Amino acid sequence: MAPSSRSARRPDSSPAAEQPGVGNAVMERLQEVGTLTRVIEQRLSGALGINATDLAAMEHLATDGPLTAKELADRLRVSTAASTHIVDRLEKAGHIVRRPHATDRRKVLVEPVAESMDRLFGHLHPLLRGVEGLVEALAPGDRDVVKTFLTGVVQIYTDTADSFPQG
Repeated sequence: MAPSSRSARRPDSSPAAEQPGVGNAVMERLQEVGTLTRVIEQRLSGALGINATDLAAMEHLATDGPLTAKELADRLRVSTAASTHIVDRLEKAGHIVRRPHATDRRKVLVEPVAESMDRLFGHLHPLLRGVEGLVEALAPGDRDVVKTFLTGVVQIYTDTADSFPQG
């Protein structure tokens, strides 16, 4: 993520080397959303007694339902070994349970514990309701524009994430 608009220059650059997007209100709001997302993740992680990576795993389990450790690794863009450590930590903290796969005895599913999901969504409820209210207030055409824009942002983020070495 780029630094906030208050710091328009890279620490190692001259004043002439401005950050892309400085002075662009949309880019500045996106930077703020990125910064506030990290703050929320940090505080939510603390409230749940887990780290940011474990929180990301919980979010995938909340969204996608029970997953194998491999599926979780793919979504988190980490190795299967790292995913196993994440699952071990979450299980030890009481946030997930391992269950046998219904049709494939070789697979184990990672399933979130209902009480943990209740805590997670209890903390996120005001944020989710607030954003949902903003979306509902948009005219249908405006929703389409925002959706197209955000789809493009997601693709750029995905392409950028995929360009980094996995490790």
